Amino acid sequence: MARAPILPTNHDDPNGTGAKVRQANDEFKRRIRKCRDAYLAVLDSIQFTSYETNSKAFTYELIKDDSKLGADRYRVTPNPITTHAKRYEFLTLPDVLARSLDTAADLVDQFLGADDVRSWWTLQYVIPAYEKGAAAAWRNLGVQSTEYRLMRPSLQSLLTSEPYQRRIGLISAREFELMKGLSSDVKQGLSQQLTAGLAQGIGPKEIARNITLQTGIEERRAERIARTEINQALRTARMDETTDAAQRLGVNVRVLHISALSPTTRATHAARHGNLYTVEAERDWFAESGQAVNCKCSTSEVLVDDQGKPLSPGLIARLDRSREAWQARNEKAE
Repeated sequence: MARAPILPTNHDDPNGTGAKVRQANDEFKRRIRKCRDAYLAVLDSIQFTSYETNSKAFTYELIKDDSKLGADRYRVTPNPITTHAKRYEFLTLPDVLARSLDTAADLVDQFLGADDVRSWWTLQYVIPAYEKGAAAAWRNLGVQSTEYRLMRPSLQSLLTSEPYQRRIGLISAREFELMKGLSSDVKQGLSQQLTAGLAQGIGPKEIARNITLQTGIEERRAERIARTEINQALRTARMDETTDAAQRLGVNVRVLHISALSPTTRATHAARHGNLYTVEAERDWFAESGQAVNCKCSTSEVLVDDQGKPLSPGLIARLDRSREAWQARNEKAE
């Protein structure tokens, strides 16, 4: 009888990527704040002149005559108080400003790695997560299948194989496009805050404050990317290797869905916990809109018989119990 598959021991972090996600999030914040500083430097280089504007306030008094409708029901009287406001006009020549913005945009591409297909993000976080997932699949398939162990006698034999190297190339290309998209969003958001402030005549302090607020929005977007992409890379690696093993050896294998079953777990994700799916079905589910976003779900490879039942008795029942316990906790909390 085949040995039981290896299951995660940390139920809150079944992929074992929590520390790496936190590191990536910290790195993203550091780099996005450097992007912010690039646009603040542009702001500091702009020359301003200021002037006072005066405006008279008005009082709107409701007339108690219900026969009057709309604007006729209000009596408008001038308010003796005159308000004063300071307006700003920038003096820097437009072509000088345009060159400064181009320089800031180039720095954003550099900081976020949008100018290199093998960027800091890909090399330090995504590829290691993919390699970790491939290693987990290698160990798990190896303990269950003698044929697989003979095909992949060592982890190195997997990592240096041509199919694996091709998959790494595809992952790198995908993440490059992702970083280009993030960089474009960051440039657009920060640049808009700067140029809109100039057009509206607000002061440099307020423009700087708006740029900083926009930076927080970009940091939260990057945090979502870190949580999503690192876990997705690990799951993808496991399913890629499972598919390769099935195609090469004809191994009858399914994917076991394992949810984190944490307080933030979505009910649709928890419902899949302990269920077996084909690799194609699992890929399709994660590809649905929003399913992979912020998802900590893991997968595990399970050999099954001709009826699709796991060769390891009691496996599914154990996971069913953990899902039922999570459901009971949630119902009690409500």
